Amino acid sequence: MRCSLALLGCAVACLLALLQNPVGADEPAVPAVNHLVDAALQKVWEAESVRPAELSSDAEFLRRVYLDTTGAPPTRAEAKAFLGDTDPAKREKLIDALVADPRFGRYLADYWTAAIRGRGAGQLNGSDLFAAWFAARVNAGAGFHEIWSEIVTAKGNLADAPAISVFFNDNEPRDLRDVSGHLSKVLTGVQIQCAQCHKHPYENIEVADFNGMTSFFIGAVARVNNDIRPARVTLTESDENVRRIKEALRKRDSLPKDQQALVDLYAQFIKPRTLDGKWAESQDPRRWRGELARWLVGAGNRQTPRYIVNRTFALAFGRGLHEPVDDFNSYTSPSHAELLETLTDWFVAQGWDVRRLYAGLLKSRAWQLSSVVADKKAQPRHFASYPVRHLGPEQFIAAIVALADAEDLAQAVDAAKRKVFEDARKAAAEHAKQKEQGKLPDSERRISYDLETLAKYEKWVEAMPDDWLLRRTAAARYARLASDDEMAESESFTSSIDQALAVMNG
Repeated sequence: MRCSLALLGCAVACLLALLQNPVGADEPAVPAVNHLVDAALQKVWEAESVRPAELSSDAEFLRRVYLDTTGAPPTRAEAKAFLGDTDPAKREKLIDALVADPRFGRYLADYWTAAIRGRGAGQLNGSDLFAAWFAARVNAGAGFHEIWSEIVTAKGNLADAPAISVFFNDNEPRDLRDVSGHLSKVLTGVQIQCAQCHKHPYENIEVADFNGMTSFFIGAVARVNNDIRPARVTLTESDENVRRIKEALRKRDSLPKDQQALVDLYAQFIKPRTLDGKWAESQDPRRWRGELARWLVGAGNRQTPRYIVNRTFALAFGRGLHEPVDDFNSYTSPSHAELLETLTDWFVAQGWDVRRLYAGLLKSRAWQLSSVVADKKAQPRHFASYPVRHLGPEQFIAAIVALADAEDLAQAVDAAKRKVFEDARKAAAEHAKQKEQGKLPDSERRISYDLETLAKYEKWVEAMPDDWLLRRTAAARYARLASDDEMAESESFTSSIDQALAVMNG
């Protein structure tokens, strides 16, 4: 008994010691994102005598938080449960629950697919596969540094590795110069494409800098075989292009002038160098994309996490701390530079965790302010009220889907989710029948059907919840009715005349 009492005394002493000196007490506490945001904005409001709006009502908050985490308005049951809850912490609890919900991963996938890959239209063009892959990675808890690396280094067949779709456009290989400029813009917010043919007009980016970045992709070989249905889309790595260019360089002086010019053109793309002047360490072009990925998300490159933080802030607040969100340059400055850098530090320290970052932004008082402006002199950069915003394409469609009749929904799901695959299998069966009977038209004799790949595509699409696939399918069609200033598919839903007419006329 004495021994038991002694052990009990030791246990109590240890417990008291832990309470007085908890584990990790010497480590600095990680600041909450909402406190960082609110403190920074409060400082600006006081310095510029700006009066912020009142806190949003529960009903206003509820609609906003569902649209900004699930991409759809709350259901009647969800609204009733929240509005009837008397817990003072119910807002924070709901934010945590929604950001942990798989629907949030799909919401982020919609947003980033539009930016990185484009929405496209149709289940076999890679856009839906990319979105499904992206959502799966987010919902698996992957940090964005991992996702970014996987995009840059993707390889394999489209059916197995949807991330390769960024190297293709409408099932055709993209020029590697386009890939380089595009990925720099959508993964880091630095636009280098203007230096493709001449020195950048207003940035210190030379043609050699652009070529150096493009060189990292020279080992990527994109192929599309349209004689196979569905088209066989693959991305592999090879040193063949570099070997041929180097061989041509050795023979250059003996070649005709026009061929010498061609050799000189291609020779510019075998010298991989990052924008900050770091040359690739490996001589093997098959390793260059891996080196680029490590530089892109490495400790010495703050621009990539800064860009992700800024776009995440813009997703929550309707505008970024830096505008435009995809064009960091020398002549525009962040509206709140210190806050952007502080959030970037936090983001990197927390393993590039966008879920935690986004939840913190939504818990801020600034995000939960009413949309009713309290001070007329407040500017958008003050974030003194929540902006009245257009619904995004997917949000707009989701709101319509929520009101749709169950029978109509079933028909729409069948058309979007199953008919394309059923039609493909019927075409394959008819092709096999005509081939056996010797009745294949000349134009069809080179064609073959890959039912295994078709089944893989179908598996990706079948795994997508019906409502998500519907809103993606319809949103892609509506978004194609608007374009940006570079004649590319618009990321946002601007309610153009064409879009309005399409909505009114079905």
